[in-house]
Amino acid sequence: MKIVCREIETIQEFIDAIRIRVDIFIIEQKGPPGWEPDDLDKNSSHFVALVKDEIVGTVRLREDPKGVAKFERMAVTKKYRDRGIGLKLTSFVIGQAKNQGCKKIWMQAQKYTKGLYEKAGFKTTSKPYDLWNLGIRHIDMELDLRRL
Repeated sequence: MKIVCREIETIQEFIDAIRIRVDIFIIEQKGPPGWEPDDLDKNSSHFVALVKDEIVGTVRLREDPKGVAKFERMAVTKKYRDRGIGLKLTSFVIGQAKNQGCKKIWMQAQKYTKGLYEKAGFKTTSKPYDLWNLGIRHIDMELDLRRL
């Protein structure tokens, strides 16, 4: 299976990426309606993973604070989970952040995804906590890009 990762290029791709986030974070994980999209989208870079021209994964990246990238809203459609798409998209975005001159990437990852991000080089920097009071445990993770 060929996976292509790249930055979003069209408004339709952005809409498709938001649809994936709504399906996962609002419908599947029962997040509050109206949570997706949010105001941070306009100040973020958005990336997608494609299989046969179909968007199957998405993530956004933004500076928070300057020189530090925040990795957010990683989502892969149910049909394509556990096929290496999340790791490939994560690795691609790490390269993009490094190319943009960021020194570090951090995230608030859902705890069950810890292994995926560890494979990409991230380290856990917090104890588990409930970020949105939805019963989904999160952990802070970071990656020092100066060591890559």
